[in-house]
Amino acid sequence: MPLGIIDVTHHERLAGTEMLIGGDRPSVVQDLDLDTSQLKTVMHRGVETILIPQPSEDDPNDPLLWPRWKKETAFFVLFVNTIIFATLPGPVMAPATFALAGILNVPLTKIAVLSGYQLLIVAALGPFVSVLAQKYGKRPQFLFACATGTLGTIICMVGSNQTKYDTLLAGRIVQGLGVTAWESLSLAALGDIFYLHERGLRTAILVATLACMASLVAIIGAVMTERVGWRYMFTASLPFDIAGLLATMFLLPETQYLRSSTIARRAASLAGVSKDQEKSVEMDEGQHQNAEAANPRDAPPRKTYLQSLAPYSGTVYTSKNILHLLSEIFIHLSNPAVIWILLVSGVLISLYVVTAYITSQIWSVPPYNLGVAANGYFYTGGLVGGLCAIMAGPMCDWSARQLAKRNGGLFEAEFRIPVNILGVVFAALGWFLFMWDVEHPRPDGYYLGAFCHGAICFAISVPSTSAGLYILDSFPKQSTEVFVLQMMLKNFLFYGFSTFINTWAGQKGAGTVFRTFGIVSLCLLATCIPMYIFGKLNRKLMHDVHRRFWIFKALA
Repeated sequence: MPLGIIDVTHHERLAGTEMLIGGDRPSVVQDLDLDTSQLKTVMHRGVETILIPQPSEDDPNDPLLWPRWKKETAFFVLFVNTIIFATLPGPVMAPATFALAGILNVPLTKIAVLSGYQLLIVAALGPFVSVLAQKYGKRPQFLFACATGTLGTIICMVGSNQTKYDTLLAGRIVQGLGVTAWESLSLAALGDIFYLHERGLRTAILVATLACMASLVAIIGAVMTERVGWRYMFTASLPFDIAGLLATMFLLPETQYLRSSTIARRAASLAGVSKDQEKSVEMDEGQHQNAEAANPRDAPPRKTYLQSLAPYSGTVYTSKNILHLLSEIFIHLSNPAVIWILLVSGVLISLYVVTAYITSQIWSVPPYNLGVAANGYFYTGGLVGGLCAIMAGPMCDWSARQLAKRNGGLFEAEFRIPVNILGVVFAALGWFLFMWDVEHPRPDGYYLGAFCHGAICFAISVPSTSAGLYILDSFPKQSTEVFVLQMMLKNFLFYGFSTFINTWAGQKGAGTVFRTFGIVSLCLLATCIPMYIFGKLNRKLMHDVHRRFWIFKALA
């Protein structure tokens, strides 16, 4: 048992079990008969570190071999556009919920549904975005998302200027078409561009962007609503949408790439696959034929800048048909590891974000009697908590490396999990103290509530970062589907809560809501213990499902 993890046989290719630390081969590594002599390495923080995944031999178009400036530029576009198209549309109206109900002369629930229907579209579109990204690449999906997100903002501008609820709702739904790709594919794109040892901080930044930067949007939206009017929120958003569209067109090339069979053999060695199985590894998931077409013996020419601007790279990245790819998304639900990821990431984020539906309902009435701007300032706590949570990425990297050193240099994906103890501590502090605060109302309770909101934001960001890294480490070929499942569950929950949470809080009190969310959060985080112990078995289950599940053979 490597540091408490139940082990499995090593004659199967098992992603997430990697030789991470180079140098001498200690006994635990010798027992696995890993051939690391031909693997590419780099010195990282004074330690020889094996590159995972292994880059191609001589193809300058491999995203792993892009110049550093090009990688960081692509990451910057992913980061900024995740804010513009995935984070900004949903919460921009949250602080004004109470005020907009009066302006548009509709119930609070209908204002919440303006975001709810948008998120329903995001969830429903998820499987199709995933399939198209796997088949034809991520760049076409990002471009479509930018175009529809910008169009949706324009429709919202028209609806807000006419004060028409139905037009505003239509614009919010079209905006939803622009959310899906940036919410579900951004993290997967990190795995295309960066090595395992480079992902921690960047994953944490994107997780904080998706989970907590909504707080900054809410603050700005609230101040604008009170000072210049709610209609100008969409007018102010439009230039950012256009800038994001242009940045995607000119600065974010296709990140997906097919590597040759030589690289497949190296990856097999890295994962501990026997020589007799290398051929099956190369043919895994029907990509061998496509990869060999690149002819690794001849160095391909570097694409020109103009060639990289093509909306579609011209490559079909998998030979699987559409029905096959759609089925794979939901077959993953048979794996307990995927269920765990959905619980500690998708559900926990949902519980945090849906509180935006009721915070205006809490602070706009006695004894607080706060205006729209003050409702927005409340989200400062969440913003600070999210920024602090960025440290979760480096912490995951550091703890994983320390455990890998104790394990003879062999990295297990489950080494990403122990950092979640921080999530347990801050989730309990945030939810239950928030419950006490709203059940004992007093004017200065607003500040304690903001602190609790920040603690909760930190609490959900840590396990989300941990789970995101676990996906990239354990399921590199299936990461897009798993992230899409996570996004679908999260947004379906957003929509579901939008239909009743205001009524629930009004009838039972916000304290009951927070108590329930706190208990559920701690129960879900408790699943990290069995996941750490049995996680490697679950990773093997994912492998077995893909090789043996009858529907894959029927659809191939």
